[in-house]
This record gives sequence, C-alpha cells and structure tokens, in this order.
Amino acid sequence: MLEITGDPGIGKTRLLTEWSGLAERAGLTVLSGRAAGADRQLFGVVRALELPGVAEAICADDRALLLRCFATAHGKEAGDGGEPGPGEGPDRPAPGPPDRDRARLRRCIADLLWAAAGDGRRLALSLDDLQWADDESVELLSDLLRHPRPGTSLILACSVRPRQRSSALTACLADPDDAFRVERLRLGPLPRGTAGELSGLDATAEQQRFLYEAADGNPLYLRVLSRSPGPLVPPGGIAPWVLSDEAVMAAATVVARELAPVDAVEQDVLRAAAVLGEEFDPAHLAELADRNPVSTTRALDRLIALDLVRADHTQVRRCRLRHPVLRAVVHRGAPHGWRRAAHARADRVVREAGADPVHRAPHVARCAEPGDQDAVRLLTEAAEQVCDTDPVAAASWLRLALSLIREDGEGLRVRLTTSLARSLGAIGQLRECRELPRRIPRPPDAPPTRVDTELVAFHAMVERHLGDYSRAESLLTAELALLAEGEGGGAELSSPLRLELSTVSLLRRAFPRSRALAEEVLRHATEVHDRHLRMAATARLTHCSAFAGDVPALLHRAREAGALVDSTGDTELTPHLDTVSQLGWAEALAERHHDALRHTARGIRLARTTGQLFVLPYLGLAHAYASVSVGRLTDALRSAEAAEEDAHRMGRPALLGFAPALRAWATALLDGPDVATPIAERAVQELGAGGRLWAVTAGVLADIRLDQGRPGESLELIRSAMEHDRHPGTARSITPIWYSHAARSAATLGDSDQAAEWARRASFDADLLGLPGQRGYAALARAHSTPDPVGPLREAVSGFQTGGLVPMECRARLLLATELASRGSRDQTHELDQALEQANRAKSLADASVARRLYRDAVDVQRRLGARRPRPAREAETPLPEMSEREPVRMVALGMSNNDIARLLVVSPKTVEAHLTRIFRKAGVRSRVALVAALPNAGPEPGL
Repeated sequence: MLEITGDPGIGKTRLLTEWSGLAERAGLTVLSGRAAGADRQLFGVVRALELPGVAEAICADDRALLLRCFATAHGKEAGDGGEPGPGEGPDRPAPGPPDRDRARLRRCIADLLWAAAGDGRRLALSLDDLQWADDESVELLSDLLRHPRPGTSLILACSVRPRQRSSALTACLADPDDAFRVERLRLGPLPRGTAGELSGLDATAEQQRFLYEAADGNPLYLRVLSRSPGPLVPPGGIAPWVLSDEAVMAAATVVARELAPVDAVEQDVLRAAAVLGEEFDPAHLAELADRNPVSTTRALDRLIALDLVRADHTQVRRCRLRHPVLRAVVHRGAPHGWRRAAHARADRVVREAGADPVHRAPHVARCAEPGDQDAVRLLTEAAEQVCDTDPVAAASWLRLALSLIREDGEGLRVRLTTSLARSLGAIGQLRECRELPRRIPRPPDAPPTRVDTELVAFHAMVERHLGDYSRAESLLTAELALLAEGEGGGAELSSPLRLELSTVSLLRRAFPRSRALAEEVLRHATEVHDRHLRMAATARLTHCSAFAGDVPALLHRAREAGALVDSTGDTELTPHLDTVSQLGWAEALAERHHDALRHTARGIRLARTTGQLFVLPYLGLAHAYASVSVGRLTDALRSAEAAEEDAHRMGRPALLGFAPALRAWATALLDGPDVATPIAERAVQELGAGGRLWAVTAGVLADIRLDQGRPGESLELIRSAMEHDRHPGTARSITPIWYSHAARSAATLGDSDQAAEWARRASFDADLLGLPGQRGYAALARAHSTPDPVGPLREAVSGFQTGGLVPMECRARLLLATELASRGSRDQTHELDQALEQANRAKSLADASVARRLYRDAVDVQRRLGARRPRPAREAETPLPEMSEREPVRMVALGMSNNDIARLLVVSPKTVEAHLTRIFRKAGVRSRVALVAALPNAGPEPGL
C-alpha cells in the first residue's frame, strides 16, 4: 500500500497519475478511480470486468449484479475524462443500488478485484481523493486491506487529504493486514527555486522568491499568483490580497468544487471570516455574518471539517482561512454591498474590542464615504504609524484619505500629499513621487517652515536618486536662499537642506563644497546633541573623504560613523538607511570591507522588512562590491542580481548598468573571462560612454579583456575611463587598480617604457592613499614593468593580504610562484619550494572563495612545479611499475583518484601524480576530463 498525503494543491493527484503511468509501463494492470461521494466507479469495476477471464471467475449471479449496477457507467469512470484539478472536491453522490443489495455488492466487487489480481496478474489500484469516499467505499477498502486473498498480487496507491478524511478512513488505512508492505509519503512544499519554472514566467530571482514564499511552496497557489500581473505585495494580515481578475478566476475555478457543498449559513460565515483577516476571533463571526451564534458555531465546525478554515489549537480564540489566496477568492466572491456592510460591522466590532487605527484602517478603507472626516483622520493616523515599517499600506491609505477629503480641506490635503510622497519614495515609485511635491501650493510671501524645508530636501533626494543632480541642486540652493532672506532661518531648518546638498555636491564632484556643508551640519548636530543628525553628517563626510582620496579623514570618519550606526537600534535607524548606504560605500573604498558588509547587510534587512525599497540598489551594490573584494563571490553575485532587479523596478538606468559590472567581476573570478564578457559588455552599453560609473565599469571590462589575451583593447578601455573621469579626486581611491591593468597591458604589448609610466602613476596615487590594497596594485604594476618582478610581487602579496583583497592575493601568489619557478639560480630546489608554497596558499584561498577559475590556475601551477622538482631518493626506490601509459589513463577514466591508483599499484600518490603530469604534458591537456576525451580508447577493459 502506498499512501500519499498532503495539503490541497500540493501535487498528490499529479504524483499519483505519474505513478500509475509508470506502473502501466512496468506491465501492471492499473485500475484508476477518484472518490466523489457515493461514486461506485472508484474501484474501476467496469474495466475489471473487461479483463480476460476475470468476469468468468465469479459466479453468474454476482456477475449479473455487477453488470446491472455498472452498465450505465460503462466507459465513464473517473480518470477517463481527464485528470481533475488538485483542488477539486466531491461530486454530487450518484444513485446506488437498493439497501438490501449493498452488502452483497461490496462482496461482489471484492471478489472481482481479487480475481483480477490472480492468475499471475499484477494489479494496481490507483485511488485519488479518498477523503471524499462514502462509507460504502471505505468499508470495501477496509475489506480489501484486512482480508487479502492468497496467491494474489495487489498494489493499492491512494491520495488523501489528512485534514479532511473521516475517522473510519483513518482507521482503515492505519491498520492493513501484515501481508501488505506499507509506504506512506507526505508531500511538502516544492524546493526553493522552482517558482519560475512552474509559473512559466520570466521572473527575476527576487520575484520568484516572493512567489514561492507567498504560495508556501504550493504549486497550485504558485500558478494562481503568477497570473496576477505587477508586483504582488500583500498588505499585512488584515486586508485581503489584491489579485488580478484573471488570478481570482483561476483560483475560483480550482476551489469551486470545494465550495459547492457549503450551504447558505456556512457561506456567510466563510465570507465573514474573509472580511475579518488572516487570523480572526470566532466570537466575532456571528455578528459579521448576521447569523445566530448556534448556527454560526455549527457552520464553523463544518468549515473546519472541510479544511476551508483551520483552527489554532494553541489559542482557543484564533482561526484562519487555509491560505490567503482562498481568502482573496472568498472575499472577492461576496456581493459588493454585502462586503461593504460587513466591513462596516467589522470596524465596529474591532473598535469596541479596543483595536488601534492600524487594525481598523483596512475595514474603514472599504466602507468609508466621501467627506467622512472621521475616516480621513483614522486612515491618516494609521498611515503615520506604519510609514516606516509598511510604506505600501501607508501609501494605499493616504491615497484613499486624499480621495475622501472635501474641497475645503486644503491644509490637510497638503499634509497628506507630503506624507504620500514620502511613502511612494520609500517603496521606490520615484517618478510618481517626483510629481507630488510640485502640486503642493505654497504661499509666495510666507516664510519657510520646517515642513517646507524637509519637503524640499526630500524632493531633492528623489531627483538625486533619479540622476537629475542639477535639478536637485537648484531646489536646495533656492530654498537655502529663502531661509537666508528671512529672519527665522536658523541651522535647525537649514540642516536637512545642507545635508542633502552635501551629497549632491559630492556626486557633482564639488568635494570642497560637499565637505564644508557636511561640517556645518555636524557642528550644529554636536551643539544641539542631535545624535541622528550627527550620524548622518559624519557618514556624508566619510563618503566625501572616500571620493576625494583623503584616506586619513576617511578612516577617522568611518570609525566614528560606524560606531554611531552600531549603537543605533533598528527602529531608530530605519529612517536613515540612505545614510547607511553612503557609509557602506565609504567603508568599502576604505578597505574596511567587513564593516561594509556588516552595515550594508543590516541596511538591506531593514529595507526589506520595513518596505524602504528606494535605497536597496545602493545597499546591494555596496554589499556586492565588498563581497567580491574579500572573495565572497557567490554572495556578491546574489547581491548584484538583487540590486539589478531593484534598479530595474525603480527605473534607475545608471545603477541598472553598474550592477552587471559587479556581476561580471565576480563571474570572471568564478568561471573565467569568457563567461563574464557578455555581462560586462552589456554593462558598458547600458551606461554609455561617460561618467564615474561608466569609468568603473570600463575598468572591469578592461581586466576581463586582459585575461582574454586582448591587451590592446584593455589599454584602450583604461584610457577611455581616465579620459571620462578627469577630476583628480573622483576615483582616486581606485586609480591604482586601473594603472595596474594598464601596466600589464603595456607590458604584454612589449612597450616597457609605457608600462613603467603606468607603474609610476600607480605608485604615486597609492602612496598618497596609503591603503594597503592599493599599494598592492601599485606593486603589481611595478612587477609588470621591471626585469626582476619577484620583489614587487612579494610587496603585492603583502599589500593584498593586509587589505583583505583575497582574490588579488591569490592572483599575486600565483604570479610569484610562476616567477620563482622560472628563476635559474643555483639554489633551484629552494626556489621551487618557495614557489610551491605560494601555489599551495593560492589554491587554499581560491578554494575558500569558490573561485573556480583561480583554483584551476593554482592546480596547473602546482602540476608544473611538481614536474620540475627533483624526485626524492625514496621515490627512486619504488619506481612506477612497468606499464603502458594507457593503464593509469584507464583508471582515471574509471573516476579513480591519485590515492586510489597509488593503492592499486602499490606506489606513493606523488609517484602517480608525477606520472600523470607527464602524460598530461605529452597529450597537451590540463585536466583529467580533457585527458580522457583526448584518448577515447582509454576506457576500462571489458569486464573490468
């Protein structure tokens, strides 16, 4: 017996269908049926009667009874007309035989089935949705399981919903005869990562993650949710999900048969539950459903038995509908007028129970009338309470509140429009958010207020995020001019404006102005003991120092800002995530990579949990940059992909191009330059030729071109990047990287003078910076431009190791190993030992970083070094036995390791490794797979 259990829609029917197909292909006789109330076709009687010799095996009277009862159903068994959906329920019961014949009919069907399982046949019964089976069918099934016939072969495979089966069915399946071998399979959620494949959507990884979590890994709900266009963001546990009409129709079709047996009272109770929320108190159902308590309780018990409602047995007064999709279908299916009245009653009930505005708002939003000032006030209060934690809900309630205001409420309209703009900005709808501040009227002669200055600062921030730095600067300078003209314009009002103008000035490469503005704000914050303002100003100074290349100030400010962020709780930090993103980038450029990773990871977590989506691309890119720098390459890929999705959703073209550049950087280290090339080329094309981000992206592509053996193109890209990034401080913190690539390109092209000039530039900038990692790049540039590169390569290894740049340390060690091995000194063994030590360390670093390309390079260097080392005397005493070269190759083809081959041949693993290295060199290959492919006749001997 195979029992398949699981929730509705989890895939029981599909699995049972696949199993039945496998059984038929294996030569079994499969009788399929599906329970649907008193459906007598469950056990496949008609098909069993058609099997050769089966009908003749039972007596004539029994055969006549079966033919009489099943003649009208011939050819119409369950399963013959196509497989019903996984969420369907019982059909209307079919008429059965007279009561006096029921017991005899059960015996006749049992005899027929056992006859079909005899005479050497292997019979399989495939029974779907057994939870809908009637009592007669359960009794027959019990007889089959408890009284097997000798000399027969029967496999019973069934699917059942555990929450909906009767106690009789549970007892029947729990205790079959010992002759049955029992397998019980409980289906759980699908594995993560299957959402895109199942839904058929070209969804991003983030969308697939959300679909999976929203559907709880249930394939039925995954298909339904994937039919809802646009971002599906559930507004908490109070309001039902807003699904598209297509999605609701698809879900309603699937659950229609489950809802068919629900009577009028049960339907009202189910709708009342959908109105109340994801979780609800059953005590409120009677009033909402407008039914008496006794009938409401009876209906609730019935809904729980049908698994439409689930009770929380740990909390007596808590129930919920089975899934939010089911709730959305039930809620949408209620008549519009009934639904509005039910939400009005729900608001009254929860208000009397002491609910706060946030829990009342979803009900008020569905029953409020235009001009209802109480509703406007409540929706506004609710939005203010959740604006930092759930800006999606806040924006929805603010939109509705604005639509309810009469014309005479202009002052309130301005305040709500301002709040709506902030909420839209938080969730990344920047283009719509950009238009709202322009609609807010402002008296021409009125002095600026705190609300005015904060709104202008916010408007400028939106323009900055959209890339319009000029517009942002003009807004800020105009407002600061108004403050200067008035008498009440102090530092308190101007600080938000100066803080934002400092950031805009930095992006416009006006570093002295940016620093001066941030220092003014910091002085004011220190005087008034405003800790959050001090944190924001210090982070801006850190960011400015990073771009200006002022490393001493950068390190000092980074420590100070990091301490302020670390000592700020999550709730207080949530409104300052833009500050966290700027600090993260500054720390990454200061080679404080682990601090950058810690702060950006925290910022990403807070942004996602609170809906502050506008800052996600910046945080994700900073996290990706720091991750690839320290060798966390898979983390870098995930962060860059998520940032690219966020930038695409918010319409941020510059970031949309920079994200693939970081992906290409990580991919080149993971899988090599050829795999990374199309990603980097797309990034350069997305950004266009110009600007700081294009220059950095071109530098990534230049490194990839160099690894591809295209030094001329690499050098041209570096020159273009430097030409487009002329300001001396714009990218000072990373210019040694570019100069190192250029020096290597020039050296590869044979231009030693040009390589030396690039190395000189790299050293000059690296000495100014004083960062160990950048000094490592400068040393690498000198190594490419000097006849004796060993010394500079040792400096490069030391610099990269101190700076925590793991992939670059790995690269430098491999170059040093190769150079040491090529030196022809008298103490050659010592040089080879040093080279092997560097290669071994590089291999360990590459392995820890999962840098597959660098790992392969390290293995190749190890093999070349091993082939050059003198063989120890002890190995000369145990030479490889006389054999053809084909013999060890055959062992490699079998998948045997060097240790396995050594044990078989009774030699040391080093001897085997040396022998295989010679074979690799002779065959012109670099891997075991390539060796086997090059020698196709090196397979195992017959019978081996």
